[in-house]
Amino acid sequence: MKNYKFMIIANKYEDSQSLVKLLKEKLLIIKAQENLIQPEIIFVIGGDGTFLKAVHDYNQLLDKVKFISFKCGNLGFYENFSHHQVDEVLQWIANDDPNLRVNPLSLLEVKVNNQTLYAINEIKFVNLTTTLSCQVLINNQPFENFRGTGILVSTRTGSTGLMKALGGAVILSNHSLMQFHEIAPVAHNSYRSLNAPVILDEKHEITLKRILPVDNFSHFGKLIIDTFVFNEKLKDEITIKLSSITLQVLEYASNHRTLITKVKKAFIQD
Repeated sequence: MKNYKFMIIANKYEDSQSLVKLLKEKLLIIKAQENLIQPEIIFVIGGDGTFLKAVHDYNQLLDKVKFISFKCGNLGFYENFSHHQVDEVLQWIANDDPNLRVNPLSLLEVKVNNQTLYAINEIKFVNLTTTLSCQVLINNQPFENFRGTGILVSTRTGSTGLMKALGGAVILSNHSLMQFHEIAPVAHNSYRSLNAPVILDEKHEITLKRILPVDNFSHFGKLIIDTFVFNEKLKDEITIKLSSITLQVLEYASNHRTLITKVKKAFIQD
């Protein structure tokens, strides 16, 4: 692959910025073209937070771009290369090395206010000031009326983050799955919900509906898609499902680490 269009997204740390400078110089030497609008390859330099920012910044191009992630941060569930591998990675791209392959990652697709947005980690629907109140439907079938602090839906890879911290399951399966979990639900004789993690697949769609009068917005929540806060006034319905689009992350065959390996290194191994 030659003369491809690229974009670099990095955190602000000194080591990362030094790598940005070095990588850009090498890319320009080989006639790659920096393109902020329609890149073909996005280089991510940083930790998982930087990776989530890159996914948000190019949310509407996820079916057209490939991501290459260099670890220069604390968390590295999404990184595939060390900062020492820049020359190797550029050589693999230039030679169309068959061992440089796409690792497709599941995305959540959320439809809200006639817009479609995507999350690689999780979708949070929360109200931290008053009790969130909404009806939950699965495949248009009423599931529960929820009252509490919020609702969390995560991907398989996102299950190791906030979902794990809230007592949800860590999904190690290679199947495309998502997880639904309640955040601090109200539980007494008047209101009761399942209050347990629910594992769903690509055949399921979650719908969150307002159950209070349309003019009462105080009991509806704030939608957060990975790290992006959706600030528009919400309409009466939000739908969430696994997308048919996957995130195209490039990795080298010999560098591949399973999610089991990553979970062990991050949470168990001394």
